[in-house]
Amino acid sequence: MAAAWERIGRLIAERGALTAGLRGEPDGLLTDDERARLAGRPERLGPSRADVVAAFEPLLDEARKDLLAELDQDTTFGRIAGYAGLGELDATVLALCAAAELDEEVGQLVGAAGREPERRALTVGALRAMLGDGAAAAVADDAPLRRAALVRLSGTGPLGGTTVQLARRVAWALLGDLSFDPELPTDLEVALGPDDESDGAHRLLTSGSDRVRRIQAATRATAGTAFLVVTPPYDERGWETLVAQATVVGAGLILDLPARSEDRPEPLGPVTRRWLDRATHLPVAVCASDPVSLDSLSHQRWSEVTADGPDVNAEEWGAVFGDAPLPSRRPSAGQLRSLEVVAEDLPDPVRALRRLASGSLLQHARRVEPRASWSDLILPAAQERQLRTLVDRYRLRDRVHDEWHLPLYPSPGVVALFSGASGTGKTTSAEVIAGELGVDLFRVDLSALVSKYIGETEKNLEEIFSAAHAGNYLLLFDEADSLFGSRSAVTDARDRYANMEVSYLLQRLETYDGFVVLTSNFQGNIDDAFLRRIHTTVQFPIPNAADRARIWDRCLADAPRGDLDLEHVAGTFELSGGSIRNAALTAAFLAAGRDRRIGMVEVLAAVVEEFTKLRQRVSAGQLGRWGDEVAALTSAASAPTPG
Repeated sequence: MAAAWERIGRLIAERGALTAGLRGEPDGLLTDDERARLAGRPERLGPSRADVVAAFEPLLDEARKDLLAELDQDTTFGRIAGYAGLGELDATVLALCAAAELDEEVGQLVGAAGREPERRALTVGALRAMLGDGAAAAVADDAPLRRAALVRLSGTGPLGGTTVQLARRVAWALLGDLSFDPELPTDLEVALGPDDESDGAHRLLTSGSDRVRRIQAATRATAGTAFLVVTPPYDERGWETLVAQATVVGAGLILDLPARSEDRPEPLGPVTRRWLDRATHLPVAVCASDPVSLDSLSHQRWSEVTADGPDVNAEEWGAVFGDAPLPSRRPSAGQLRSLEVVAEDLPDPVRALRRLASGSLLQHARRVEPRASWSDLILPAAQERQLRTLVDRYRLRDRVHDEWHLPLYPSPGVVALFSGASGTGKTTSAEVIAGELGVDLFRVDLSALVSKYIGETEKNLEEIFSAAHAGNYLLLFDEADSLFGSRSAVTDARDRYANMEVSYLLQRLETYDGFVVLTSNFQGNIDDAFLRRIHTTVQFPIPNAADRARIWDRCLADAPRGDLDLEHVAGTFELSGGSIRNAALTAAFLAAGRDRRIGMVEVLAAVVEEFTKLRQRVSAGQLGRWGDEVAALTSAASAPTPG
C-alpha cells in the first residue's frame, strides 16, 4: 500500500488535472473516457468541475487523516515534516511536491493541472489552482518549507510560472537513501551528542584553541543528539544544501569557523547570518578558536561556553594506547584524534607521535639527524657555558616551575637566539643541544616560509607549532631576520599584514612549551619585542687564531698530512668555522687528486677558493713562498676539462 503522502499527492494531482481540462473548453468539460483515463476510475464522475470536486472530497478527507497520522509516526516523511515544524497545509504541499518528483504519471497530472501538460512540473500557479492561495503562501520565502530548504523555487518569469522543486536530498530520503548530498563540503563530519536532545541551547557560541575540544563542548551544550560539523558555506546554494541535509537526517549544525583571511574577513558573513535567522528549527553551535564578535551574530538569543584545554587526559590517552604512560608533553585532543588512525600499526606512542609531527612539520621544515657533539664545538668558554645552561634550563623545567613554583616567564618553553656571521657554529650548536637532550631537530627556513599571500604565513607557522606540540622537538628557525626583524612603519596594506605576522609569532612563542632556536646574522636586526621573549641570547663570534687552528685540525681529522703549518694558516686567514670546514674538504680532494698528502699548497689553494666565494682577495704576501705553486694549482683546477 502506498504511503499517505503518496496517496494524497496523487489524489490532488488527479483532481487538479480533471478540473483544469485538457481540451480548453470554456466550461472545462471532459469526456467520460478522458476522466476515466486520468482518474483511473471507470465510473462516471459528472459533467462539471463541481461534480469532480465533490467526487474527490471523500477520498481526500480520508487521505488527509492518514497524512496527519503519518506526521506522528516514525516514518521518513513524518520525521522530516516533524523536524521542520510543518503544519497540515505545509505537509500537504510537501507531499504533492514529492509525488510529482518521484512518480512520472503524477508529474504529468500536475503539468495538466497547470495547463502545461508538456512541462510536467509543479508551478506556483498550479499549486494555487489545486489547493488555493494558502498553498502558494506555503512556498513563500519565509514559509517553513523554504526555511527548512525542503523545496526550492526556480524561474525568472511571472510568479505563477515559477517551478516548485523538491530538494533532491528529500526525494532520495523518501526512497530510503539517507546518504549525504555530494554537493556538501568534503570535510563534513558527524558528531554525536548526549541522549537527551532537549537539554541544551538552541544557539550556542564556543571558543577554544583545539578544534576537537570545541566540537566536544558544542555537542554537550547544544540541543540535539546528532550534528553535522562543517565550515559555513559561502553562498545561498551551499546553505540550502546543508539545511536540507540536516533537516532530512534530523541533525543540528556545528559551524566551525575558519581563521580570518583576505578573501573571508568576516567569520559570520551576511549569508550565514541570514540562514541562522531562517533555519530556526535547527539547533546551531558556532565554534571558533577565539571568541566571536557579538556584532556579527544573527538576531537570536545565544548562549556561550568555553572549550576545555587542548591537552588530553589519562583516560583519553588510555583509550588509544592502553597502558602506555601518558607523555609529559601531552598531545592535544585534535592530535590524539589523528593518532587513532595509526595507533593499530604504530602501537608505540613515541613512534606514533613522531609520525604525526613529522607529517606536518616536513611540509615546512627539514629534519636534521643530530650528529655533532660537544667535542665538535670550538667556541669561547662563555658561549659554551651559555649553551650548556640552555640544556639545563630545558631539562629542569619541571623542578623549577612545578616543584619550586617559579613563574613561566617569558614563555613555558625555552627560546634562544643564536646570532653571528654565517658559519660560526649556530646550526651545529643546535644539533649538539638536540643530541644532548635526545630530541628531534627540525630546521625551518623562514625565508621560504614567509608567503606573499596575506594570512598564509600565520597559517604555516601555526601548522609548525601545532605539529611540534605533539612531540619532543627542537625547532630551529633559520634566517629569523626575514620575519622577526624590526617592524616597519605602516605605509600600505602589506606593511600592516607583515606586522600582523610578527605579532602572531610573538603570541605563539609565548604559548609554545618546546625548545625554539632562532638564528640571525645580525642581532641588531631583531625587533626588541622579540628580544624580551627570548630566554638566552648567544653571540657567535668569528673564531680567534687559536680556535681557528683547532678547527682546522679537527676538520682535517685523520687525513694524511704533509708540510702543514696550521698555526700560520689560522693566524693569516680569518675564516669562520663553516668556511674552514669547506676549505679543509676542498684541500683533501686536491691532495687526493694529486695522489699526495695534504700540504700547504693544497690548503692555501682551498683558502683562495673560499675567499673567492666570499668575494674577497688573497694577496701574494699572504701566500708566502707557496704563492707560485698555489697559483699554478688554482689555474689548473679552474681550467676547462678537455672534451
